[in-house]
Order: sequence, then structure tokens, then C-alpha cells
Amino acid sequence: MPKIKKNIIIDCPIEAVWETLSCFDQISLWAENVSHSCFLTEQREGVGTIRRIQQKSTVLTERIIIWNDFSSLGYELSGLPPIFSKVTNTWFLSSGENGVEVSLEVEIVPKRRLAVPFAAVACIVIGRVNNRMILGLKDYLENAEPIRKLREEISTLTSRLIQLENSRDSL
Repeated sequence: MPKIKKNIIIDCPIEAVWETLSCFDQISLWAENVSHSCFLTEQREGVGTIRRIQQKSTVLTERIIIWNDFSSLGYELSGLPPIFSKVTNTWFLSSGENGVEVSLEVEIVPKRRLAVPFAAVACIVIGRVNNRMILGLKDYLENAEPIRKLREEISTLTSRLIQLENSRDSL
């Protein structure tokens, strides 16, 4: 079974990484290669949750098969060529001295022995896609998300300031 694992260190708390990954339908916020994502189930977290993603004209469904809070999240991909019996992506998280070590591993199980070379090539291709995903996650958590939170705080403070000014004027 071909496997490829990509690793990166993200400078943020492990809780922030987990929160981002576990908002399973929100992958399109940080993965530049995903143009749309949404839930296909009423369930919003845990094993059995299913999302639909779109990458250009390719549509895939992903069903969570591993859910270990703050340590791993794995899902099976559907919608790939039928020569594979199973394709999974699994995220692994661990806290380190310099931040969170994030790994993303793709594993492909071919249906027949003759499909092993195709699975190896598909693993390389999906590994490249996964590399872009972990880079997008890093950029989102280290750059975009802090700016978004800062904007929210500024908006809250501005609203509070307006409330205080209005209450002062009414005195």
C-alpha cells in the first residue's frame, strides 16, 4: 500500500490547529486548492461525518474514519478512480518546542495487485496536493487567522466605544 507523508511546523497552539481541522466543512477557507466545501451529513464532528469538496471540476466526498481530539483526524476519499479500494488522508498533530508538528499522510489501497504502480503514482500526485494543503494551513494559522481575529477585536472595541459615547451623550 503506497503511502506518502508530508510534515510541517506551525507556530501556533495545538488547539488552534485542531479547531481549524475539526471545522471539517471549512477547508475551503485555508486550502487554496479547494474551491468549495460543505457538510453532507447532519453530523458535524466525529467518525461518520461527511463533507463534499470541489477542486476545480473535481468533486470528492470525504468521510471521517479517525477522530482523536488534538492528535489525529483521518478521512476516506470517495470519487477517485475505481481501481483503488481505499484512499485515506490522515492528519497527525503533536506539540513541539517550536510549535505544532503537523503531518498529513495519504495512503492508497489498490483493488488489484496490477494497480499498485498506479496507486504509487496517485500517491505522489495526492502528496503534492497535500503539501499545498499543509502550506495553506500554516499560512492561514500564522497569518490570515490572527489578522481576522484582530479585525474582530477592533470591530468589537469600536462597537463598545460607540455604545459608551451614546450612553455618555444621553446623560
